[in-house]
Amino acid sequence: MRMVATAGGSRPFTGLQADLTRAVAVLMEGDLAGESPPVLDDLLAAGEPWTSVAASLREIGELLASDVDRREAAHAGFLVALMAEEPDAGALHTARQLARSLHADDALCADLEATVGRDATRAESDLFRRFLSWKTGVDLPTIEARLARQLPVVDTPIDEVEEIRRRLAAAGEGTIGFELTNFYRDTGFDIPGSLGTLPLAVLGSHDVHHVLTGYDASPEDEVYLAVFTAANSRNGGIEYLAVIALQWHQGIRLGVFNPATAPLDPAQLTLAAERGARTSVDVSTPNWDWKHLIDMSLDSARELLGIPAGGSVGPGGKWDAGHHRPRH
Repeated sequence: MRMVATAGGSRPFTGLQADLTRAVAVLMEGDLAGESPPVLDDLLAAGEPWTSVAASLREIGELLASDVDRREAAHAGFLVALMAEEPDAGALHTARQLARSLHADDALCADLEATVGRDATRAESDLFRRFLSWKTGVDLPTIEARLARQLPVVDTPIDEVEEIRRRLAAAGEGTIGFELTNFYRDTGFDIPGSLGTLPLAVLGSHDVHHVLTGYDASPEDEVYLAVFTAANSRNGGIEYLAVIALQWHQGIRLGVFNPATAPLDPAQLTLAAERGARTSVDVSTPNWDWKHLIDMSLDSARELLGIPAGGSVGPGGKWDAGHHRPRH
């Protein structure tokens, strides 16, 4: 990401793309443990950490051994290039160099470049399938087969949705269920798994994340919540971040979501990453049981999960999916 932000060392490490790189570095501090200070200090310093693009590609290739790590690195590089508010030929060229040096397969490179060029037909389906696989834990071949047959990625039993609806209706004031009811009432959204919505396994926990973090349903806050989730995840999250950032920062339609361009505030993005990284429980994994929180008070749930204070909607506040948060 550092290399793409500077277009291969050809310009200073400043601006929105550098801010995104620094925000993601926050996510890495825990993973790098004792090595984090010198490694991140070198990568985030004003001076170039490598002598040449070739040297940087060589070192990156040696460090990333698994296919999963290489794919996430390729996506991360393109996210930096796309973060620019105007087309950035230098960053896009460097992102392509990075993807190719990591031996990205032809289909992945084509999808990434198609996304950059806004020729998003293939990119939509690829990234959306990857997002669904990460979110639900269902393997890609099964997702592809079910989508090809126009079936939901996973089935949501009707009685499960109705049980949640009953629990929300009975939830006491100040509980997660009460706040989630307000969220659905104010935004006009329905419980996932209901007719015309995505499956409960895809969006159920996401809606609870809104309540837990206080991030609104505005386009900008959706992105900040995605950054929180990616930072919080113990098993990746870059592909989720890719879907959300391309949707709402770039306005590229992916899957069933309607895009709306929303330039991001680097300070808020960094704060969201810090909040996610500091949250002690992985609330993004598919097997996280969010339903047991419905009758718990919001304050108790945040304390239990270790979620730092923040967000834009306080307890009992109004949720709004139609506005844009002003940049600070």
